[in-house]
Amino acid sequence: MDLDTGLLRAFVAVADGLHFSRAADELFLTQQAVSKRIARLEETVGVRLVDRDRHRVALTAAGERMLPDARRAVEAIDAAVASVQSRTGPLRIDVLDENLAPLPLVRRLAAARPDLNLEAVTRGAGTVVETLRSGTADISLGRIGPVPSPWPADLDRRPALIETIEVLVPADHPWADRDEVACAELTDHPLWFPMTGAPAEWTELLDEFAADFGLDIGYGGSTMGFTHWVQQVTEGRAPASFFGSLMTAPPVPGVRRVPLVAPVPVFAWWAMWRRRLPTHLVDTVLAAFPPVPDLTAARGPRGQWWAPRADRAHLTATP
Repeated sequence: MDLDTGLLRAFVAVADGLHFSRAADELFLTQQAVSKRIARLEETVGVRLVDRDRHRVALTAAGERMLPDARRAVEAIDAAVASVQSRTGPLRIDVLDENLAPLPLVRRLAAARPDLNLEAVTRGAGTVVETLRSGTADISLGRIGPVPSPWPADLDRRPALIETIEVLVPADHPWADRDEVACAELTDHPLWFPMTGAPAEWTELLDEFAADFGLDIGYGGSTMGFTHWVQQVTEGRAPASFFGSLMTAPPVPGVRRVPLVAPVPVFAWWAMWRRRLPTHLVDTVLAAFPPVPDLTAARGPRGQWWAPRADRAHLTATP
């Protein structure tokens, strides 16, 4: 039996989102065209694959059985085409926010490998899944925990970067000359990380961090820009805040960044991409990043390191 690849692709797109309209947008088709392709596929295989009415879309038992093989077939076709084609467009990398750790690494790679035609983008209010499926980015960098479970079958992922978290204080703060500060010490000091203007993946991490260690973190106000936020803290006009160890601090006089320990809180960056993207491009990008350390030896939230539970589950999962 010969199957039209377009029929399988429509089936996989509908199955991914259980939504005909979103599948149509992804495939640049009308919703009616997607419905016709699903009907033709069902007619070809002789069994109903998708149940739909005005309120819901669901795969039948036969559709569930067919989906893994249909997905592999579409991915194999995409990989075969990609293996003999040269990319003509840019390789877009979602760095989450322009002030965070990945952007300098991507800039360095772009300078070293102009043939890759790299572009850095930020996802804004969109999720990783939306950013990748829409084509806004080819590779998305960010926390893996916010991606809903079960993991989307059309996406792949790999640890990209482990960034430890530091406390940001002014020069006259009691911690300013310390080599490190234990997380337990944070309970006795005011802390601040404004929600407005801050990346949600950071604020969500700190919210869970505060709950685990009994911290009182003020989330009110706005950063009013990255440099202004650092100035407010380092000039003593705002409480101590948090900073990623791999972030580039602006040239603000009096800035002090002190590592947190016992345990070491980390922001675990993952690379995520559509499976249709040639793997060698992902390999090339991640080769420019520092090696990812093995954190699997300490699995508890108060062990040697700390990360949000959903992130930690991925990091400690058996490969």
